Amino acid sequence: MHRTQSQYEDAFTFKVFIFQFVNFYSSPFYVAFFKGRFVGYPGHYKKLLGTRNEDCGPGGCLIELAQQLIIIMVGKQVINNIQEFILPKIKAWLHKRKLPTVHADSHMQPQRPPWEEDYELIPCEGLFEEYLEMVLQFGFITIFVAAFPLAPLFALLNNWVELRLDAQKFVCEYRRPVAERAQDIGVWFNIMDALAQISVIINAFLIAFTSDFLPKLLYQHTCDRNLKGYINFTLSYSPDDYIVQNYTMCRYKDYRDQNGNYTLFYWKLLAIRLGFIIAFEHVVFFISRVIDWVVPDVPESLEIKIKRETYLAKQALADNQEKLLMHAVLPPPTL
Repeated sequence: MHRTQSQYEDAFTFKVFIFQFVNFYSSPFYVAFFKGRFVGYPGHYKKLLGTRNEDCGPGGCLIELAQQLIIIMVGKQVINNIQEFILPKIKAWLHKRKLPTVHADSHMQPQRPPWEEDYELIPCEGLFEEYLEMVLQFGFITIFVAAFPLAPLFALLNNWVELRLDAQKFVCEYRRPVAERAQDIGVWFNIMDALAQISVIINAFLIAFTSDFLPKLLYQHTCDRNLKGYINFTLSYSPDDYIVQNYTMCRYKDYRDQNGNYTLFYWKLLAIRLGFIIAFEHVVFFISRVIDWVVPDVPESLEIKIKRETYLAKQALADNQEKLLMHAVLPPPTL
């Protein structure tokens, strides 16, 4: 049991976000880090429950991840905006149909009070779904930005449209919400901070293991600076004992010899990938800490005003206490 309402809301928010995190991000994570990783090679393909593991297309898994993000950040957001525009109107229409027709004689009372008109609107459902949608969007544009760099731009365009849709929805379709004081956005801030920290590591792994950035750099350094023959270099020959009908040669994308063993280039590339991840995350975390230290959370001018307001409040409280003491000490006036 939670002792306060804030603790209950924070715990509920965290549990719902974990569920939605798995629901929304499992497919991109699978494409980015698991699809095509445990396939094997010709003659020794790995299987799960009797089915061969899925491999990436000729363009690689990064292209598939980018296509999936395009569908999410463009197509799905357009559909969500259409739903947010249409569904409140449908709910308002259904809500009005359920209400009893009290004002049948409209000529006797041509204008109803505002509170009666507001009662016909939809009850406000709060901002939980709005926060959840924005935080999930923040995760997409930070965790997978290396695969789809245009994701922040489409998120900005979507938020600009959704800002006007939400304004119309809360002003025209919903009842006036009850105002509640809040110190901050609660556990949402911690969730967004955790997503920002995780995104640095995830993007480092995306660049190192999913993209061809480091293999091309190593190939330029060791073989050919013009990337001539790079595609053929990434293709390995199948083992001699692998025989397929009507095929005299089989090549697949991997760094193996004809015996199925990893080549020296693979182990060099693996060491470079791990070193890049460590260097990348350290540099990004260092830059973020420097920016956090240089740029204050509260501007100096605002901090001075806050201190002055606090000082005036304390001074007013002290003056009030002094007046109360004076009235308590002095005897009452005699008539």
